Amino acid sequence: MSRLWVQDWQGLAARSRMFRCLTAIGLVFLVAFVGYFARLRTPLLSYSEAFQQQLQLQSALAQRGAQLVELEREQQALERARTGLQTMRWRLAAGEGMSELLDQLALSGHEHGLSFERIEVHEAQQASGYRLQPLEVSVQGRYPALRLWLEQWLEQLRLLNVVRLRLALQEGDVGVVSAQLLIHAYQPGEELPVPVALADEPARVALSKSGFDPFHAWMSAADGRGLRHVPLAQLEMVGSLSQAGRRHALLRSAGRLYRVGEGDRVGLDEGVVVTIDAERVEVSERMYVGGRWQSRPRYLVLKKREQGEVRDETEAMVERHGSGEHPGGAGSGVSG
Repeated sequence: MSRLWVQDWQGLAARSRMFRCLTAIGLVFLVAFVGYFARLRTPLLSYSEAFQQQLQLQSALAQRGAQLVELEREQQALERARTGLQTMRWRLAAGEGMSELLDQLALSGHEHGLSFERIEVHEAQQASGYRLQPLEVSVQGRYPALRLWLEQWLEQLRLLNVVRLRLALQEGDVGVVSAQLLIHAYQPGEELPVPVALADEPARVALSKSGFDPFHAWMSAADGRGLRHVPLAQLEMVGSLSQAGRRHALLRSAGRLYRVGEGDRVGLDEGVVVTIDAERVEVSERMYVGGRWQSRPRYLVLKKREQGEVRDETEAMVERHGSGEHPGGAGSGVSG
């Protein structure tokens, strides 16, 4: 039977050309299939695995690149923070020691006419990353000078913290105020380089001196008595009056006219009117400098203009300068 089937297949192959082609194609595919499993399957699988690994590595490389950029930003931020911290630590003492601080204290106090009663430096206290140095100061002087000195001294580069401040009127000395301060100074604990950021430090604005003193009793501005709370630079001599051999000066401040005589107090520094003539008022001031009171003369001068004479209701002779009806037409200057 098998023999007959073989003969029929050979006869079919001999008679049909299409059968021969299909048989050849089938053999080719069969050989290719067998060759794929025998030779090509393993390399193709290896290539596919290598390609997937390449994609994973490229993705990981992109992630590492993003992390590297973020790391550089964080390193720059860390460097800026480290520089800022070093700058602030340098400002704790501004590169100076306790001796320089005491020298500044003495020089600035002398500049403002203050007198130091006691300066006590306590034992330093060690903290985390710095040392704290308590300092007790007892100083006395006029209140405006104390306020300006304290404001200037605390605005230096080094850090100074006022923990306690007590002000009291000094008994027996008119206008003298005593101040007791507990100040904390600091040291970084190591020598640090001067920060470059100091080159960008803005210039300090000049402080304005205030003449207000809360320890002075309040006085209303009647006649010339209210001028003891007005700076001499804000007073203007506009004329003078003479009656019964006694001369008075006419001073103007903030649009108001005041009449003062010899012995009246004017200005912020215990000024007393000493002499008055037609063109000048001499004021003697008392300054608390170097631990003691000192006197100095200052002058309010009337600038010369057209001169005339008028009489008031009591027929007193009035000497004035100016061309109007009120003795306010001329300016004045203050000299000392």
